[in-house]
Amino acid sequence: MKLSLKFVTASSIAAVVFAAAPIGSAEAAPLAGPKVKLGCMVPLTGKGAEWGQGAKASIEIAQAEINAKGGVGGVPLEIICYDTQTKESEGLTIVNRLVERDKVLGIVGPCFSAVFEVIAPQLDNRLKTSIISYCSSKPGLSAMSRWALRNTITSDKQLKPVVAAWAKDYKLKKAVIIHDAEDAVSKAEGAAILPGLLKANNIEVLDILTYRTKDTDYSAQITKAKSLGAQGIAFGSCYQNAAAIAKEAHKQGLKVPMVGGACAGTPGFIELAGSAAEGAYMSTAAWLDDPRPAVQTYVKKIVAKLGRTPPYSGPRAYDIVYGLKDVIEKSGVTNKSADLAADREKVRTGFAALKGFPGVAGEITMDEVRDGAGATAILKVVKGKYIDVRK
Repeated sequence: MKLSLKFVTASSIAAVVFAAAPIGSAEAAPLAGPKVKLGCMVPLTGKGAEWGQGAKASIEIAQAEINAKGGVGGVPLEIICYDTQTKESEGLTIVNRLVERDKVLGIVGPCFSAVFEVIAPQLDNRLKTSIISYCSSKPGLSAMSRWALRNTITSDKQLKPVVAAWAKDYKLKKAVIIHDAEDAVSKAEGAAILPGLLKANNIEVLDILTYRTKDTDYSAQITKAKSLGAQGIAFGSCYQNAAAIAKEAHKQGLKVPMVGGACAGTPGFIELAGSAAEGAYMSTAAWLDDPRPAVQTYVKKIVAKLGRTPPYSGPRAYDIVYGLKDVIEKSGVTNKSADLAADREKVRTGFAALKGFPGVAGEITMDEVRDGAGATAILKVVKGKYIDVRK
């Protein structure tokens, strides 16, 4: 049986018909209806493309695995996906479509804090459906709505051990911060998180330099950093911008160690920056070289499907699908159309209460503000590859 994830753009819908699946596990209460429907929001285009492509492929793998074993409560799982294009306006259009027309029980996504931030305030009064992000990292956003949840680790928690390791390794005394003034998480990192972390590690912040998301010329920022005698560069940047800045720094002879946060630490950073990436420290909310069998089984499948390893959006999204399956089967969801509002409430409370749920990215444990908790890897680029340098 060929099982596929239903994917549509915001402007078109593709119909998908699922064949009957075998009955699920004995402990799962049987559900009503021909399918269990979840929503999915992924940035397949725009600056978030690498994050969205990794998430979508991982969601497809999880769906296929679940349906091959009988679905959710004996009912086939359908996941309806839309491309947010890494745009806030598109995100608002999509969440309304998933909730009001597609009538999903819950939504995997969105990625990117700026999109999450415009959707969350709309949830309490009207939409009343959970969004569970796999890669939104700006601190404080889940507090905007009781329906807003994140299976990820916020930037402040990711960066704290990484900056400490970077500072200790290179024994830095002074550095500059370069950040995107438009992207939500990058701005939060550059303007609020990194200054405090550098100070805590006895590093003087010589200047905080900014750019706009679509800028391509970073010569002025690097010239300034060089003139100030910067011994290091801390990024509040997504991977494309961070890679371009690193290359410009090397072009100008400013070959100093760099550190980046949630949006910078992707395989794409190394690919784009080349030798300029060497020695950089990056944060992440998942480590795919983890030898655990579950992790390596996932890695084998995602590489076969995607052609490469994804950033942490991939395993985090994969884990959300399995977390939702568990919640739906154990929280009394009926999957009857008349019970949709009550079922959505059960999904919300059930996922928010997850503690120690096993996942590829680590255990899903939701904290008091509905953000993921747990450890983070400390990545360093060594000979063109990320290695985890945690002690």
